[in-house]
Amino acid sequence: MHNNGQQQPLITSRRNPLVKQLRQLHTARGRREAGLLLLEGTHLLEEVLGHGLSLQQVVFTQRWGEHRPTLLAQIPLCLQQPVSDGVLEAVATTVHPDGVVATALLPQAPWPRQPRFLLALDHVQDPGNLGTLLRTAVAAGVAGVVLAHCADPWQPKVLRAAAGASFAIPIRQVSNLEPVLVEACGQGLRTMATCVAGGLPYTQLDWSLPSLLVLGNEGAGLSTEVVSRCQVAVSIPHSDAVNSLNVAVAGALLLFERLRPA
Repeated sequence: MHNNGQQQPLITSRRNPLVKQLRQLHTARGRREAGLLLLEGTHLLEEVLGHGLSLQQVVFTQRWGEHRPTLLAQIPLCLQQPVSDGVLEAVATTVHPDGVVATALLPQAPWPRQPRFLLALDHVQDPGNLGTLLRTAVAAGVAGVVLAHCADPWQPKVLRAAAGASFAIPIRQVSNLEPVLVEACGQGLRTMATCVAGGLPYTQLDWSLPSLLVLGNEGAGLSTEVVSRCQVAVSIPHSDAVNSLNVAVAGALLLFERLRPA
């Protein structure tokens, strides 16, 4: 973080150390070691400001700054770093960045003590699916999301798909779901495993009960071990024309069933 109260000089060289620093945030290891997120695009910057995350630096082109004076005015001068179009392209992961990237401290949202409803995802690898599920969870009033062997929730593709929802919900990453299921039962939560077939139709469940819902991998679904450790298996009836539903679509149907008027 810069300590003075002035905007930094324009950076035009791709060899500037800043380029290497920001490109290190393209990887999960780089983000973990630096304790920083890489945020790309105006919308995510607005979401970070709205959720009160700790911005560390805002890197933008002169054109972007000229078109966003009101947004730029919300950012301390010491955090502002103008760069050339070429430098911005070098630090962004997108092919056509919209003119701004930023860094912020990794969120540390506290885990809810007495949650009414939790979502657990096991081996969800597609960043688009993960981001969509996080956004859906926020919209459905889920108290927290547990991730076991999933895509990195802080990678740029997930953040873009979640459209800011990642900052609005506690996220807990674990290496094993079994302790999570045991803990949930101890808290009085009903544990529910999603299955392609053979479970109770989701419309026949009482969704008002405190619960933890588990969704599995895009192709393989949940392992038989995880299903056997849950108290209820739930399925979504669908045509035989497809083998299964997209995990993000299935998650939306199940989570929003909680909110459907009785």
